[in-house]
Amino acid sequence: MIDYHVHPDFSHDARGSVEDYCRRAVEIGVEEVCFTTHYEPDPKRAAIEHVVVGGERRATDSDWPRHYLSAIEESRRRFSGLVVRAGVEVGYEKGLDGMIAGFLSRYEFDFVLCGNHHLDHVAITASAELDAFRETCRQRGAEWFAEAFFDYVRAAANSGLFDCVAHLDIYRKYVGPLFGPELDVVCRDRLLQVVKDLAAAGVGLEVNTAGLRRRGNETYPPEWVVRAARDAGVTVFTVGSDAHRPEDLGAGIETACAMLARLGLRPARFSGRRATV
Repeated sequence: MIDYHVHPDFSHDARGSVEDYCRRAVEIGVEEVCFTTHYEPDPKRAAIEHVVVGGERRATDSDWPRHYLSAIEESRRRFSGLVVRAGVEVGYEKGLDGMIAGFLSRYEFDFVLCGNHHLDHVAITASAELDAFRETCRQRGAEWFAEAFFDYVRAAANSGLFDCVAHLDIYRKYVGPLFGPELDVVCRDRLLQVVKDLAAAGVGLEVNTAGLRRRGNETYPPEWVVRAARDAGVTVFTVGSDAHRPEDLGAGIETACAMLARLGLRPARFSGRRATV
């Protein structure tokens, strides 16, 4: 079993150290784990976004990756039978390509995951900001949201910065309750188009199992989108639990791998930003 979306306590919304996760991986039979701490570079959100190092708040533009990568290297030595990869989940914001590229060039990551958590500098996945964002969506409509969100995803895919896009339809969790079935209708064609964009750009697609732990009991994205991505020419698919606590490590991964197997696919692994399937 492998898990390629894991948040240790460097992410401000997570708990459990790198070592805690590695110990848990050994306990439950996860053979490879890729840590993907949040990196949210938007300067307009600098007062909100941060990372945590040794229990202390640090700015996202600090040298926190040095401590993060050191913790991963230490666990590689301590857990010699476990493959431990160093990844990062970057919150994409249009206009910051140069900043993100500079950050990625300074550190040696195995895997770079794109997480579209924001829209026009507002977090769409944070409870503290969600009510205000939903009100904006209510005023502007489902069509506006769909166009704005997928415009961001297309820009991220074409940026050349990312190996894979995480939880492609995470909006279902946060905006879905507002619009209901209408949102699925206005997003369907855009989903079908964006997987073509991923294929053309050589960017992979994550099967995120966090949705299996939610009321909808479905991966992000569901199987029909993964099938469409395969048919469009996407060749790299990863599986990740999106664990923010050690108890969720590996959760749903077997279900995601079974889905990929039904589609004739296997989960990819990364080393030095090179994928093997």
